[in-house]
Formats: sequence, structure tokens, C-alpha cells
Amino acid sequence: MNSANVAARVPRLPRLRSRLPLGQFSWLKLSLLALLLFIAGCTGDDLGPTPVPPSATNAPTPTSTPGPTATPFATATAVPSPTAFVPPADLGHGGTLKFAVPQGPPHMDPHLTASVGLLTWGAGQAYSRLFKFDTVGDGSTVICDLCSSWKQSAPLTFEITLRGDVTWQNLPPLNGRLLTAQDVVFSLERQATANYPNAPLLSNVREIAAIGDRNLVIRLESPDSETLEKLADSHSRIVSPEAVEVNGDLRRGPTIGTGPWMVETAESDQTRLVANPDYFDDRFPYLDTLEMQVIPSQLTRATGMRTKILDLAQVGFAELADAVERFDTIEWVENSNPAAGIEIALNTTRSPIDKLAVRKAMMLTWDPTVGVSNFAPGVVGDNEPGSAANMSVGLPLLQPGWQLPVSEFVGRFNDPETANTALTNAGLSPADNVVIRVGEYGQQYIDQANAMAQGLAAVGIRAEVDRVSTRRFGDDVWIGGDYDISVGSPPPISSTTAYLFAVHHSEGPWNTTGYADPEIDRLIEAQVREYDPEHRGALLVELQRRILEGAHRYISATRTTYWMWWDYVRDFDPKTPLGDSDFLTRVWLTKRPA
Repeated sequence: MNSANVAARVPRLPRLRSRLPLGQFSWLKLSLLALLLFIAGCTGDDLGPTPVPPSATNAPTPTSTPGPTATPFATATAVPSPTAFVPPADLGHGGTLKFAVPQGPPHMDPHLTASVGLLTWGAGQAYSRLFKFDTVGDGSTVICDLCSSWKQSAPLTFEITLRGDVTWQNLPPLNGRLLTAQDVVFSLERQATANYPNAPLLSNVREIAAIGDRNLVIRLESPDSETLEKLADSHSRIVSPEAVEVNGDLRRGPTIGTGPWMVETAESDQTRLVANPDYFDDRFPYLDTLEMQVIPSQLTRATGMRTKILDLAQVGFAELADAVERFDTIEWVENSNPAAGIEIALNTTRSPIDKLAVRKAMMLTWDPTVGVSNFAPGVVGDNEPGSAANMSVGLPLLQPGWQLPVSEFVGRFNDPETANTALTNAGLSPADNVVIRVGEYGQQYIDQANAMAQGLAAVGIRAEVDRVSTRRFGDDVWIGGDYDISVGSPPPISSTTAYLFAVHHSEGPWNTTGYADPEIDRLIEAQVREYDPEHRGALLVELQRRILEGAHRYISATRTTYWMWWDYVRDFDPKTPLGDSDFLTRVWLTKRPA
């Protein structure tokens, strides 16, 4: 295996203190509401209107937390493609990679769907973006895709120069013509069309203008440290006006982009992509063909692997453990998502949870390892479910270094003796009782809620577990804030800034815990203006520390996905920041066994 891969073989079993001006903050709130409507549509449930945020109580006294000084400009780059990846000496070109995905696309128009079945794993890979993510190594750095260079010439202005060697795929009606700045303006303005599902990504863009055929100017409404990330998002695909004109939209195609893959077949249950011979980065892709089948069942995908119908598959841990017990040549990787998993929220507007000491004592009664069973008996490691390494505050963060260190979670859980003392000192009445509302997202969520109720009972707090459907959980918890304690999935927001303003700002429409801290508000508003990654990361770590100290919202077990593949598949490193799947251009095959 290449040393750049995080994959490993499975062992045998068992064995800035200035606030945004009022106008800018009001604009951000309006943009956020648009984004919330977008993500609500992505969940498949009608979550209803966004309510007035609950009143915040028990706001702590703000402390003076010195933070990095906001920088007005981002650091420019002229990197057109990944540079950290060094091709192996025995690299083999060509071949077909066969794998399965859990869901297919609803149609073929990248601007009219948020579907990962199209944008990350399907025909959407035929399109390029202005920027993309370099995922070689530990981070997810934004680099140029269609651009050759860019600079931030003013606090709200980005100037972008396009590569001069990019052509549309050689299919009618484009027939291999050169990409122009006018194409990019057309595509981004189309994406930003009111009521289009991906429009919120560009809601802070005031103007996109072409200057000649290779230069663009993008002007913002207000500072936004995620501007380049949004342009690199998998939803921000660049499409051509000629292709749109064929049928009025791209639901039925034609799918013609400037990306590394060309569409040979695109149906609801399967997609076949072939390498673009005219791709501007002639190093990639290494494969000739990608064949993707839609197989919703994890068990069926694992069966496809065992029978070698598939070369790789995303599976559950049980299927992975079974497969590696049978075969010596299965390799695997696990990806943990700190922004997804089992989220615990405590409503600070309700007694007795309105007391910080009570909330901290409640956490001390809970053992987050109980009820979480992603790992088979006898197989443990640093990421054993429920360990500190498996916990987070829940922020969607691109860089691992921006996560709160796991040491900050140590000593906050599974200490009933200290909890009893804290509750006595807090003057908790034995008559107090709470309701734990748990969404039916899976048995692990139910088990966690029941274990939490038992922990509270052990220190004299009566807790009732109320199981609700995922639809009711969205309505009652995400939107309505109707809970004492909730156990469920976190709100589906992939943007760090959108999540912070929606969930943790004192005026956030999804701040249903009711927790308010002026210093948290200040840090949220500072990080959106901070373009320097190191400075912004310091702000985000301090933010998470303040949130955790409030003892009102955290993820007890982050969601982990497992991929397995046969050992003839090389350099498979499935990192997908904001839906990016550019890593597939670097996958290659050795000779399959007979």
C-alpha cells in the first residue's frame, strides 16, 4: 500500500473583538434562512417554517478572550492541480473500477439537485469547478481547478484568471471548444437562480463579471472566509449555455463538462464514466472507466465484494468484519465524521437543566460507550466508540487541526460519585424529572437514550424516554426545540459558518438549546471575517471549547463509514470534503487475479 493512504489491512477476528456591522449581520441571517430552507429540502422531509428562536437563559458572563487579529485578505495561490501526490514507481494506467453506491441521481442537472448520487458518485463528475480540494495528506486545501491563479484584491473582491488550455468535452453541441469566462459567469448565475436548491451557496455573491475570455471578478456582499470553499463545493459545477439550451435544462442531459470523466451511460441505477482524452491535466485519471451501480443494501454490496462482482464497496462494520474473516486480500479504511453521529442536546431554558452545574452533573452520569456497538468484540483501537477519540462538539470542519483536542472531553463523563456531589451542591429537588426525546435513527440512538436514563436514575433523577420518528424529531427538536434532553442526528448543515450561525449563535434560528454566550457570538462573527486559515482555526478551537464548557450540546459517538476493497485496487483514499470526489482520478489497478 502507498504510504499516503490511511488505509490498513483489517486484523483477523478476533485477535478579534469587532462585531459585524448590523447590516452585514442582518444580511447573514437572511442568507442563513435561505440555506436552512435548502438543507431542509435535502433531508427529504418538509421541516416547516423556521420559528422564532427560543429565549436564551443562563447566559454566562463573557470573558475577555484575546483572539487572532482578523486579516482582510486570503493568501492567493496559482496551483492548478494537486502537487502533494507523487505517482508510485509501479503505477499502472487503464482498467475499469467497479463499485456500488447507496443511492442514484434523481436526474442529470447538477444545479437542480443536491443529490450525492449525481454530484459526488455519479455523472456530475464530468463537470469541473473553479476550485477543488487537494485531499492528499491530512487536510483539505482549496486549490485551483479551472483557474490558473486568483487574488483577493479588496476585502470583498476576488479576481480569478482561468487556465487557457481548458476545452469542453468533444461532444455536440460543444465539440471541444475552449472554456471562457463567460461560460463560468453563465453557470454560477444559473446556480444562484432564486429557488434553485444550490443557490444559497452563492447568496453572498453580489456580482460575477467576465473581463475578456479568461478573467473573472467576484464581488461579495460581506466578508466570508468560506468563499473559496463554496466555489469548490461539489454543487458548484460549471455547465455550458449550449448544453442547457438543448432541452431547456440538464435533467435529461446532455452531460458535457470539462472534467476528467465523460458520461457513457447515466441511468437511475447505474452510471458508466470513461476517461476524458482531452482533460487539461493530462496526468489524470489513471483508470479508463468507472462503473457505478446503485445498491441501497449494505449486505448486498458486501455480497458483491465477496463474489468479486465489485472491486470496492462502502459497507457496515459487521459486513466488513465478516469479509476479512473470509479473505486475506481485503483492505479497508474507516472515515469518522465529527459533524455526524449521536448528538446529545440539553435544553437550557427548562428546569432543572437551566443550571450549568446540573448539566455538567448529568454528563457525569452518562457513559457514552454504552449502547454503541460499531466494533466487534475483541477489536478495539484508538477510535473505540464512546472513547474521547470518538467524541466532538459537532462542528463541520474541513481541517482536522481545527477540531477541539480529544483531551478536552476527558473527565466530563462516567463519574457518578462526582455527579452526586455536584447535584447535592446544586440543590436539585428529588421531585425534578426530565424527558429524553430520541429520534428513531437506529438502535444505537435508542440504546444511548435508555443508558442515559439509567444513569440519571442512579443519582435520583427520573427520566422518561420518548421515542419519536425522524420526521417528528426534525419538526419538534431541530425546529421546535420541544425537548428537555434530545438524542438524535445533528442538523444537516455542511458549512461551518452556517452551522455556527444557525445552531450556536444566540440569535440562531436552530439554537434550540437556548444557550447564549456573548463570547461565543463574538467568536462566530470573528471567524467569518478571518481569511487566514491558521488564525481562523484558533478561533474555531476556542469556540468549541466555550461550547463544550456550556455542557449543552455535543456528539457522543461520531459517525464512521467503512470502505473495503481488494488489494489490486491501489491508492483508494475516499476523502470527500463538501462532496469532492477528485480522489477517484488517482485510483489505479494492478492485475486482477485469475
